[in-house]
Amino acid sequence: MGEANFAISSGALFTVSSLQRAGYETYIVGGAIRDLLLGRCPKDFDISTSATPEEVRNVFGKRHARIIGKRFRLTHVFADNEIFEVSTFRREPSVHAGDMNDPKSARRPENMILSDNSYGTSVEDAFRRDFTVNALFFDPVKQELIDHTGMGLQDIKNKTVRAIGIPALRFEEDPVRMLRALKLVAQFDFSMEPATENALFASLELLRHASSGRLSLELEKILKSIYSERHIETFFDYGLLNIFLPNMASAWGSDAMDYALNMLSERNSRVEAGIYRDSISLALAAAALPFAEAQLGSAPGQLWETRTDAVVDAVRHAVETILAPQTLMVKMREAAVRMILMQTQLENFSGKHKAELFRQRSYAHARELLMIRHLALGEDVSEYAAMWPQGEDHFEPVEFFPRRKNAAPKAKKSNPGRNRRRRSGKRPEILPDLNADQ
Repeated sequence: MGEANFAISSGALFTVSSLQRAGYETYIVGGAIRDLLLGRCPKDFDISTSATPEEVRNVFGKRHARIIGKRFRLTHVFADNEIFEVSTFRREPSVHAGDMNDPKSARRPENMILSDNSYGTSVEDAFRRDFTVNALFFDPVKQELIDHTGMGLQDIKNKTVRAIGIPALRFEEDPVRMLRALKLVAQFDFSMEPATENALFASLELLRHASSGRLSLELEKILKSIYSERHIETFFDYGLLNIFLPNMASAWGSDAMDYALNMLSERNSRVEAGIYRDSISLALAAAALPFAEAQLGSAPGQLWETRTDAVVDAVRHAVETILAPQTLMVKMREAAVRMILMQTQLENFSGKHKAELFRQRSYAHARELLMIRHLALGEDVSEYAAMWPQGEDHFEPVEFFPRRKNAAPKAKKSNPGRNRRRRSGKRPEILPDLNADQ
């Protein structure tokens, strides 16, 4: 234990203090504490407590708290215009893959966790987490930092990813943890502790047993982040891309793949600088457009002259397949198709049909994609910036959660200290045969 003084949002402090006043042990946990110790602004604050989901809901009332999840039940608490995930302390789960009356059970890893709703103490909860750097607890009321594993603080200082307990067992319990380990490597330039790294290499195939819904959710988080191209590069380095996004792995080193990574890099730089919002559909369009061009026989950056059926088919095929077998919501895919198909209209814009163009769905996204394309090709965009001034139509916000009336949107935070770099590759891979029966 030790004292710490972190900048915590008012909503997080209110949520923690409210639960503590109701008699429940409660902390801010996980990635938020890691980010604060690294001098970064957390994207959110996760909270863990001794209160059950029903007890959390009773503290805040049904209007401000709702219980979600089946495999891992938790409560969403709405406080001060923010949504906080409040989980109950967990212990060693009682249900594994072999315990379920399911024909698929025999094919799952023996220790894979299918239900993680066995409640425990804060100490048990810390040792049930994935990595030491994610197992730190902070009490914002007492300004107290707790490191139950005894290694979290040191591993953050040394930028080390270390699994808690037996690494191979941790990845077998939840194969998605491999994605999270490599995201730490990509995002923070961490290195993996040898036993954890060896276990990850030996466990890659387990990712095929992970829930498709959870993998798609992880993909959404990757595309939404400002580190997506680095995540993809790191997945390739460690051999995980073959399983997670095999179509990208098979295209590795091609002109289209290099162009797609550059497109994502430019998109991320502009999001980080606060120039545009973190749209998932825009990231998908940036990744897919180079492959649509390649399918039409065009060089990177060479658009089609007119919108033909072949062009529409190529764009739709690229959007639908580049991230396979993972899938995004239909509305995201359709938005990506629209903004890609609008590129020739924007390139040939004369001002005659300005009002009509402004009314098209995904216009603002398409305009941003235009800027990203030219930046990725190393071209001057000042002409386009003057032609397409940013105005009230710049953002296309999507509300996933209710917002109080007249509440201002959360301010975007940038990370000026980010050191972007491209990876050269770590280990050779055996690329998948996409024509073989799956």
